Amino acid sequence: MGRAGRISRELDQRVVELQSLFEMSQVLNSSLQLNTILNNLLLTPMGRMMISRGMVLVTDESGGMTIKVIKGLDRDLLGKRIPVKIELSKPSRLADLEEEDCRLKRLFEEIRVELILPILSTRRTVGLIALGSKIGGEPFDTTEIEFLSSLSNIAATSIENALMFERLRDVNRRLDKKIQELNTLFDIGKELNSTLDPEKITNLLIYAVMGEMVVNRCVVFTRQNDSLQLTAAKGDIADTHALRKPGLIRSLGRISDPTIIDQTELPRTLSALKRMNFKVIVPMHIQEANKGFILLGEKINKNPYYPEELEFLSTLSNQAMISLENARLFEEALEKERMEEELNIARDIQRRLLPGSFPEIKGVEIVGMNIPSRHVGGDYYDCIQFDEGHIALTIADVSGKGVPASLLMSNLQASLHSLMTGDADISATVSRINDLIYAHTDYDRFITFFYAVLDVEQRSLLYVNAGHNPPYLVHEDGQCETLETGGLLLGMMPDREYEKEKIDLRPGDLLLLFTDGVTEAKDVKDREFEEQRLQELLIRNRHRTMAEIIKTVIDALTGFTAGAAQADDITMLGLKLESSTS
Repeated sequence: MGRAGRISRELDQRVVELQSLFEMSQVLNSSLQLNTILNNLLLTPMGRMMISRGMVLVTDESGGMTIKVIKGLDRDLLGKRIPVKIELSKPSRLADLEEEDCRLKRLFEEIRVELILPILSTRRTVGLIALGSKIGGEPFDTTEIEFLSSLSNIAATSIENALMFERLRDVNRRLDKKIQELNTLFDIGKELNSTLDPEKITNLLIYAVMGEMVVNRCVVFTRQNDSLQLTAAKGDIADTHALRKPGLIRSLGRISDPTIIDQTELPRTLSALKRMNFKVIVPMHIQEANKGFILLGEKINKNPYYPEELEFLSTLSNQAMISLENARLFEEALEKERMEEELNIARDIQRRLLPGSFPEIKGVEIVGMNIPSRHVGGDYYDCIQFDEGHIALTIADVSGKGVPASLLMSNLQASLHSLMTGDADISATVSRINDLIYAHTDYDRFITFFYAVLDVEQRSLLYVNAGHNPPYLVHEDGQCETLETGGLLLGMMPDREYEKEKIDLRPGDLLLLFTDGVTEAKDVKDREFEEQRLQELLIRNRHRTMAEIIKTVIDALTGFTAGAAQADDITMLGLKLESSTS
């Protein structure tokens, strides 16, 4: 054959190759499915050139290469990732690879690769085509290598488009999943917010989590009174005793982020979670504060937990925790409202136990008042007229505050009214009351008590002081006495005798009975009002009426304690005799 014939044959071969490349380009660009493109890319040269084996590797986002398609090789190679990438600018034989590419070179040697073709785009190496030898053993000639190189370059754009399509599809899949999760969160959120029953909220959370994650066990811990407690457990859990161990609960309380148990080094105290086949720990937060935990078992389909699933679980558990907190606050509000109602009733009852009015006797002024530090208190005063000539004056302070103190005060009032008569010996009366209080109260409950009987005609006072703040008796000339005769506080010891004392009153005398809430009232610097200040007030205002004197004391207390909360009741009962100059 002459030179012209050879040229003609070469031209015909070129035309055939170009036609083949054109057709291959149409095939490759007709699909956005990566596997379809790569299969066509590999099968075309293998069929045309009778090649025994081959593979296509695609560059991944992490900088390595992943085997995507194989023919004539072990299926175990499919999907294998090699964490290095060969940068080739042209087709190369195995022997031409540099040493730094030894990992891929070693793989190619094992599978007897003969020719490596880079798949090049304008920006980067998209992948590699690795081909074994021809079945007949002939080497690849220059024309074949040029054809394969052109084919790989044509495929580069199709592969990049397919990769972009896969990424977009993955993004859309994730977006669809996010939308589904948001819809799920919205639906579950409506259910969670439709009830204020903590047990129902917890069950809704558990069943929602188990359904979404397809798990066989779920445990919820919540923080109650600053300590974690096992609230609910559902599913295949044989024994929850291990979950209640203090060491496990303490270690669990230190976890602040969603945790995959098998992928995290946990404290030894949490090893029981692995033995019980729990896979995930999800904290439940409110405003960065850790309020509880969800423990999840293995998925029924054995799939792992993915980061986006942990994010979903965290959002759902936080939403449930808010619902639980709202339920708790609502229950507290209801309980507070019930207590307020009960305290209002108790306050009204207690107010009725105190005198609503005072005897009107010529030449004698009697005034009393009580300001409880809480809704109800433990202070008590009374003024009881036996007959036209005798009036009982009494004041008491029960130990403690609030409802318990008010109950004991009501017992005192009942005992006093049942035992007190005009002709009874006041020492014996106080002793009897002491025995009753001792017999019906605990050892840490006692009462300070002052009891006096005013003889209106004789202008005398017979009294017993059972451990109470000594009342002040201020004379018209400014002299001041304290009334201290008596004995121990009521309720301390049984069978006690109490001394009594009789004093004669003078015109203009002022007597003030008070509880320690007056003298121990504190200012913002924690300083007490003190007896000396009260005594000076009484002496300075002794010529005023009893009502004016008590108002003066209250005004002084209000000014002194401005801005400071008071811990005790304030109670006063005053007696004032008309002066000789009136």
